[in-house]
Amino acid sequence: MINNKQLFGCVTDTDRLLYFIGYHQDYNQQGRFMLSLLRTLFIPIVSLILLIMGSGLFTTFISIRLEMAGSSREMIGIVASAFYGGILLGSLRSPQWIARIGHLRALVALCAANSAFILLHALWIDPIYWAFLRFFGGMAIGALFVVIESWFLLLSTTATRSQSLSIYLLFFYMALSIGQQLLNLSDPYSLIPYCLASTLSSLSILPIVISSIETPLHEKSQRFSIVDTFRSSPRGFVGGIVSGMLLASIYGLGPVYGKEVGFSLSEVATIMSIIVFGGVSLQWPLGKWADGSSRRAVLVLACFASALFSGLIAMLDTASWPWLLVLLWLFGGFSFVLYPLSMAFTCEGIPDEKIVNATGGFVLSYGIGAIAGPLVAPLFMDWIGTNGLFYFLSSICLLLGLVGAIPQFKYQKID
Repeated sequence: MINNKQLFGCVTDTDRLLYFIGYHQDYNQQGRFMLSLLRTLFIPIVSLILLIMGSGLFTTFISIRLEMAGSSREMIGIVASAFYGGILLGSLRSPQWIARIGHLRALVALCAANSAFILLHALWIDPIYWAFLRFFGGMAIGALFVVIESWFLLLSTTATRSQSLSIYLLFFYMALSIGQQLLNLSDPYSLIPYCLASTLSSLSILPIVISSIETPLHEKSQRFSIVDTFRSSPRGFVGGIVSGMLLASIYGLGPVYGKEVGFSLSEVATIMSIIVFGGVSLQWPLGKWADGSSRRAVLVLACFASALFSGLIAMLDTASWPWLLVLLWLFGGFSFVLYPLSMAFTCEGIPDEKIVNATGGFVLSYGIGAIAGPLVAPLFMDWIGTNGLFYFLSSICLLLGLVGAIPQFKYQKID
């Protein structure tokens, strides 16, 4: 490849030709790899879209329905935290089980269990009962995260893991955004939201069972403790905690914020969709940038941008609807990339036989943050007001940005 001195000094036509041939060869190789990855993962992606459409619908519906039933912010936060407590336990207990039975069978079993837990909510509208069900549903979803994310990681390389995770999260957030709009198709007081979410979870099994697909080959699974996860990348581990606090607070209390500032059900669905759509739109460009330059620099930039836009949302008059939507889109775009960037940090230097367990360790850190976020965010809302939600989100993004800027936070390779 031609160096900078040649490019900006005396460069021959041959040099220019060799440079652009080399550039386009690298570009075409990356493009071929991503197309190959998409073909390999097409069926799991279809299942993921159906599953997350139902999950996105139901997560927002839970908060809205409890608010309509008169539950307090704190109780709604407890229900959300119970869900993420289940995610934490599911990610902790699932890696060895997944390695034993395989990704495909694990995905089918977990989707079926999730469908059943959703339907059980319709029997009794009570926050304690729902917290119980959300905990077990969270266990299924947490294990599903480990299945799907490790599936993507095992079929990619270290150099392309941010891009692979960006593809996964691109479809994840796209499905999540569509799921928010499904709220407009049903009366929240009816059984339709339960049936619709459960049906989508059940349908997500079909592409898997009727197709012949490539699944990751497992070598001997090696243990990888939460301490190993932290040692491999302190920055990635802290990023998992902060992204958990941020995303769980958005999913659990974002609809409450919308209702309390006076938005209709349709407007609440719109603001949730805009946040998620922001995450969709910047997943690929920021993931590609991180793989091609410095993941640390992109992570720090995303943190500070998220903190800025979240603070502006908190200070904005909600009557400024167009500006609110723009800021929500920008906030979602930068804040939703914290999860894949942090996971890519965590999995740097991790051998393939430890990827499933390392992924479980990262999802565990995410679960710790996701439990804490919906419990702490209502305290900010009680102290500052409804806008306290976005002041809280701004502060934790700023904290992660400062942690990312510390030079001595370097990963330690795990043999």
